Parts: sequence; C-alpha cells; structure tokens
Amino acid sequence: MKPILLTAAGIPENQGRGLVIHDGLRVVLCVADGAGGLSGGTEAASVAVEWVGQSASQLTDAESSAELLRKLDAAIAEDAVAGETTCVVAVVTLDEIFGASVGDSGAWLIPTSGNHTDLALGQQRKPFIGSGSAWPVSFQRPMQVGRLLLATDGLLKYTSAAQIIAACREQPVEVAAQRLIELVRYPSGALPDDVTIIVNEV
Repeated sequence: MKPILLTAAGIPENQGRGLVIHDGLRVVLCVADGAGGLSGGTEAASVAVEWVGQSASQLTDAESSAELLRKLDAAIAEDAVAGETTCVVAVVTLDEIFGASVGDSGAWLIPTSGNHTDLALGQQRKPFIGSGSAWPVSFQRPMQVGRLLLATDGLLKYTSAAQIIAACREQPVEVAAQRLIELVRYPSGALPDDVTIIVNEV
C-alpha cells in the first residue's frame, strides 16, 4: 500500500486538508474540505485531520469511525474559531476497508475491472461537520484489488466518473494522483475549486 496525497488550491486560501498514517499493518486516510462561504473553514478542516490522526488507533470498524465524526462535529460546533468542513476517513487493512464520511467529499473503491463502489453512497451534502447536526454515512467492504480514492468535491463535482476511473486504472499511483488534478484544471492553469485527493493501491 502506497498512498499518494496531493492538494491544490483553487482559491487563494486552500481549505483542503489530507492525512495518511501508517498504523502497523493498517493505513488510515482522511480528507477534509472547509465549507466555502463560511468563516473558519480552513481551521475546521485542520482540526478534523488532527482529530483523526490522534484517534487513528481507536478506529476499529465502521461504527467507531462514524462515532469519531459525530464527536468531531460536536467539538467543532463549540469552537469559537473553526467553522464547518467535510470529512472522510477510511481505514485500509489486509482484509477490508471501513470508515465514515460527512459532506460532499467522497470515497470510491475502484477495482481493476467492473464498476466502482461509492463507499459513501447516499450521504447528503449538508449538514457539515461543525454544524452540530452532522450524521455520518459509514461503510465497510471486503478488500478488492484496485485503487481506493478519497477526494473533495473539487474533483468529484467538476469531472466525470468515467474520467476519474480511467485515470486511476491506467496509470501508476503517483501519476494517477497528478492526472486527477489535471482533469479539472482550466486551460488557464487555474482550478475551479480546491482539490485534495488520496490515491491508494489496494
């Protein structure tokens, strides 16, 4: 397993954050994206990844992942500085992938062939972490050979699933991660939104 984390700013202040932690034979992955249009989004995203990093060893299954995000929601709601953020956490073991998600960032399991799985299928864009009313969507799936993608809406909203899947399947992980960001880059070189992604070979 060799996760590649990349983040690129689409606005002057990049509100995206990501985290990769090797925890024994497991890998803990997280992306967070501060809510645009609200103050404190960057701070909220930073707090989110810090919490996940500090709590990595406590993530044992899908429910513990969802419970972490519920606690995080309550803590950020009481923070005088932090605003709101999305958050996706995924734990990759030898046998399975589990985690939880809030907001419009996402987690996709892309096998070497066949259809991809949207691990957070059915989640709503709002309420975000920090609203005090976030309700995580949890997931737990057997391991499949392929790629695991965690991404903010700066990728998922501005290109097609077919292009994302092709980029993940056709290139080495390092190249695929950069290719994903280039998919949404304008000819001018600018990006429509902040983009934070993690691509992990599984």
